[in-house]
Amino acid sequence: MVRTTIEIIALYWLGYNAWRVFSSSHNAIQVIADVEAKCPREYAFNTYMKVREYYIRLSPGHKKYEISGTDLLKDGVIDVWETAGFQYVKHRYRVSELTPNEKMALVSEISQIKVFGIFKSQSRSEVEFRFCSTTSGDTKLGLTIRIVFPNRFRHLLARVFFTEAIWRAHAREEMNALARIIEQHYAIEND
Repeated sequence: MVRTTIEIIALYWLGYNAWRVFSSSHNAIQVIADVEAKCPREYAFNTYMKVREYYIRLSPGHKKYEISGTDLLKDGVIDVWETAGFQYVKHRYRVSELTPNEKMALVSEISQIKVFGIFKSQSRSEVEFRFCSTTSGDTKLGLTIRIVFPNRFRHLLARVFFTEAIWRAHAREEMNALARIIEQHYAIEND
C-alpha cells in the first residue's frame, strides 16, 4: 500500500514536471525575489555597488566573489562560487547591463554545476538586480535569477530535483540579507 502510494506520487511528480518542461517555449527556470529596504534608492544602489565587501555574508552558500578590476563596470567580469541545496555552482558573470540607481544585469554563459558532489552539468545563468523607489521613499530591491538549460532533458531533471524551489529559497535569503546590510549601513551613516 505505502509503496504503491509512493510510486503514484513519484509518477505524478515526474508527469507534472514533464508537462511543465514540454509545454514551455524555453528550457529555463526563473525565480524572483523582492524585498523592501528602508533607505533611498540611490543609497541602496551605491551600497550594492560595494558588494565585494559583504557578498559572502549574504548567504552561507556564498563561497567566492571576485571582480576583475577595482569596480563593478559594464562588461566587467565577476567570478562567483556558491552552493544552494545539493548544488555547487561556479559562475563567471559578465556585467551585461548597468543603469545607475536602477539595475544591474549579469550573464554567465557557462555556469559549471556539480550536483551531490558527483554529477557535473552546465547551464547559462542570467541575474538581474533592480532598485525601485517606493511611494514612502524607501527602496524595493528585486532579484531575478534565470537558469537556462542546454536541452529539455536537463530542464526536466532540474525540475524533478527541485531546482526552482532551491534557488527561490536562496534568492529570498540573499535579498533579505542584502536589505539588512543596506539598512544597517544607512542607519550608521545617518545617526
